Order: sequence, then structure tokens, then C-alpha cells
Amino acid sequence: MSLKESIRRIIREEFKSKFFLRRIDLDLAKDMLPINAEQVYYETKSYEQFKYELTLRVVEAIMWNKYEISWEDLPEQEEIEYVTKLSDVFEKTINRLYNIYNNN
Repeated sequence: MSLKESIRRIIREEFKSKFFLRRIDLDLAKDMLPINAEQVYYETKSYEQFKYELTLRVVEAIMWNKYEISWEDLPEQEEIEYVTKLSDVFEKTINRLYNIYNNN
């Protein structure tokens, strides 16, 4: 089983609703993390906040750019749960990005 399949399986097990699962391409989300990292770093005060806010920004950007669904129209609690879980899945990448800006 590939890493991508493993991540999808983990996320699928956590969520009963498939709203975000059907819409968020994990490869695209991972590719967008570095694009948003610097700005999010300077807007946050801790690693945990950076981790969540960076993932949130990526998820909301995908939802807007691909489906023109703004954050106001997203299911709030489901989005919080999805972003939290996804940020854990991308922990290594997010930690590496945080350390790049934190060490400057």
C-alpha cells in the first residue's frame, strides 16, 4: 500500500462524512504547504497554531480555487476535525517548514 493510500485510509476511518475526502487532493494539499508557510509563520505565535493555520489555509484555498466554496459555506465542525487530522498526517512536512522559518 502506498503512502497516499495509507493516508487516505487513515483519514477515511476518522470521518463519517466524505465532504472533504471527496474534494481535497492530498498531493495538491501537500504541494501547497510550502507556498503558504512563510506568511502563516509570521501570523502565528506557536508551532501548534502554525500547524493548524497552515493546513486550514491550504484546505480553504483548495475549496475556493477548485469549487468556489468559501469558508463561510463549509461545515464548520467537520472542517475543524478534518484540518486537525490532516495537519497530523502532514506533521513531518509542516515541522520542517516551521523549522526553516524559526531558525532564521
